[in-house]
Amino acid sequence: MSEQDDLMAEAFAHLEAGDPESALEIGKRLESMQYSGAYEVQAMAYADMDEVEQAVAVLEAGVAHAPGVWLLWQLLGNYRSDLGRFPAAIEAYEAAGNCAPDEDLVIVDFNHANALARHGDFSSAQTRLDRVLESPHLAQAGRAFVENAIALRMHLFNAQGEPQAAIATYEALHKHEHERDDEGSNVSMADVLAELSLAHKQSGNNDQALASALEAVQRYKWSDAALWALRAARDAQSDTARTMHLIVEGQWYEPLEDEDPDGPPPEFVTTYDVVAEDEAEALRLIAECEPPQVRDSLRVVETHPVDHEDESPTPYKGVYATGDYHMYQPGDDID
Repeated sequence: MSEQDDLMAEAFAHLEAGDPESALEIGKRLESMQYSGAYEVQAMAYADMDEVEQAVAVLEAGVAHAPGVWLLWQLLGNYRSDLGRFPAAIEAYEAAGNCAPDEDLVIVDFNHANALARHGDFSSAQTRLDRVLESPHLAQAGRAFVENAIALRMHLFNAQGEPQAAIATYEALHKHEHERDDEGSNVSMADVLAELSLAHKQSGNNDQALASALEAVQRYKWSDAALWALRAARDAQSDTARTMHLIVEGQWYEPLEDEDPDGPPPEFVTTYDVVAEDEAEALRLIAECEPPQVRDSLRVVETHPVDHEDESPTPYKGVYATGDYHMYQPGDDID
């Protein structure tokens, strides 16, 4: 491997470890070496630091320096889309498609379709997504990628008032699950199940909507789509409900991988943002997002009110956000 390759690997390791500042320093060093990957690293570091405008500026310099690098164009499209600059994002995806290898076009087309969907151009998004699902390179992108594409197709059907088509799309995926050798992702399947829940809700099948949403949050409780689907399935609003930030403790159900397999399971602390009538109802809503094995051990240790604008509409009851787990053994000091 070249020195530049080593530096790129080091930068990505810093990004994976949640250290974008160190990755940014490496990116600037790579830029001084006239290496095009420098722009990718710097942009991802800035994005991780919530400086998406700066990420876009770096990538715009990058595509001017290396206009034939499709990865830079695609990343530029992604960040422009995140900023709501959809026409500019679509231009970037078109440029990426013009220089990407055939086997990578499926990724560019998916992100292109997603930007069109976010822009509200559902017909064009569907046409672009058809190219993804019909691509001979789709399978090699992996099961999770396929599930993301299925979730987007279902979203487009739901957005256009065609819930039965969304349900049929899910059933086709489910029918062929046994034919696949690779495992899917809980993250992507949570979004698929969230769209299935919304389709059942549109169809008037509230019980199925709730069941699918509950399955979605069990797959991946950090999915915004799954949490939204669960709130929508219940469709519960109240003028007296409060917005609360809760710190919750519980007992995990198995030892961690790097600990004694015969030792006690750790305890954990996590956080939730919930709209509910009171702390007891909030805990019941929280329990639905946790594994069944830990629900009886859940306890609220702190509750803080969260202010929201009086002019805002009455929010749905339910979970709005959940934090990471912090595991510890009884007796350990925790912050």
